[in-house]
Amino acid sequence: MANINVMAIDPENARATRLKEAVENGPLNMNEIAERLGVARTSVLNWKRRGLINIDNLKGIAELTGYRFWWLAFGEGPKTYADAEDAPDQSPLAIIAKASPEHARLAECVSQKKRNKQQLLKNNKKYAMLTDRCGHST
Repeated sequence: MANINVMAIDPENARATRLKEAVENGPLNMNEIAERLGVARTSVLNWKRRGLINIDNLKGIAELTGYRFWWLAFGEGPKTYADAEDAPDQSPLAIIAKASPEHARLAECVSQKKRNKQQLLKNNKKYAMLTDRCGHST
């Protein structure tokens, strides 16, 4: 999968500040985060300094630290999942669409790419099973 950056560096480097907060205040240290995400420790350090991070790694940081993806990416909404407990339950895309149709399209695009990838992997497995049954090698 291509390394797609979430957003370019913002003038104040606010995303880097948010990532730094999440990494430094989360339950894991930088080495543990790097290991769990399958990246070098220097990658985590660069995310904290520059704020440039691909969507998959940003999602991983959110899951590992308890900080919300949307807050890490854009600085909007509740900072942590605990902060969001008071918010009424709504579909994330519904909330996004109200706040920013542009961000809603981005989120839907990412979801669609993930579904496409899962379908492709499923099709590849079916093809491999069929060729195995026929005695052909892939």
